[in-house]
Amino acid sequence: MIRYINTIQLFAGLTLILLTGHLSADAQKLPNIQQSKLRAPSTVKIDGKATEWNNQFQAYNRATDVFYTLSNDDNNLYLTIQATDQDIINKIINGRISFTINKSGKKSDADAVVISYPIFDRKNKPVINLRDKPKIVPGSAISLKKADSFMYVNNKQMTDRAKMIKVTGVKALDTLISVYNEDGIKVAALFDNKMVYTWEMAVALKLVDLSVNDATKFSYNVRLNGIAMDDVPGINITRAPNGTILSIDIHKDQMAPNSQGTTSATDFWGEYTLAKK
Repeated sequence: MIRYINTIQLFAGLTLILLTGHLSADAQKLPNIQQSKLRAPSTVKIDGKATEWNNQFQAYNRATDVFYTLSNDDNNLYLTIQATDQDIINKIINGRISFTINKSGKKSDADAVVISYPIFDRKNKPVINLRDKPKIVPGSAISLKKADSFMYVNNKQMTDRAKMIKVTGVKALDTLISVYNEDGIKVAALFDNKMVYTWEMAVALKLVDLSVNDATKFSYNVRLNGIAMDDVPGINITRAPNGTILSIDIHKDQMAPNSQGTTSATDFWGEYTLAKK
């Protein structure tokens, strides 16, 4: 354990390691940004699972290190994101994903709609243990049972605590709405038994003033918000009632080995035209 008394010492003492992991063969074949419009399958469901896509995605974005697919039907716009790297998963859980829709097609739009999820109360955030996930051994029912149990425990934390969605740019909605809302926004995010994280969102087209009868392109942005220093695993900050930092404890054994970029936001822009039948 190393104790630092101020933020200058903290940043001087932290060594950030570049992410140098090899991309999977699937990621290497995919474009950085989705290239075409896509009709969502009739089986599409916002449940934190990518089964309707057979876990195949339209793009792998290297700036954010996530797979994603953007699609639509006549009523909704769907965004499905999948992350496999534990640092990126921690970044999403602690910093949330923000999805921006700019109907004007520009990157700066005064009327942009921004939807962010998951939203946690700082005092009630889930503690997800990705480092000790059980290994599934082919042919071993016991290892599969352990992996399923591990998945269930972590997913229950997520669903029990991620109860709110942040929305800006929609005048008819409050800034914070329930995940059980009937306003036209559905979200879900879950792990599978390999602790791969799938994040899904559906947005009613009428809510963002879009229609499949309009062939105009709109711009979208996917942003992985940086983790606040207080939320970085392995860093415990003690603050005075007024917010002043009194001490910082660094537990290197609890920190992810590849933490470069987790405290900085990463994002990407794309363009999309709604697909008709």
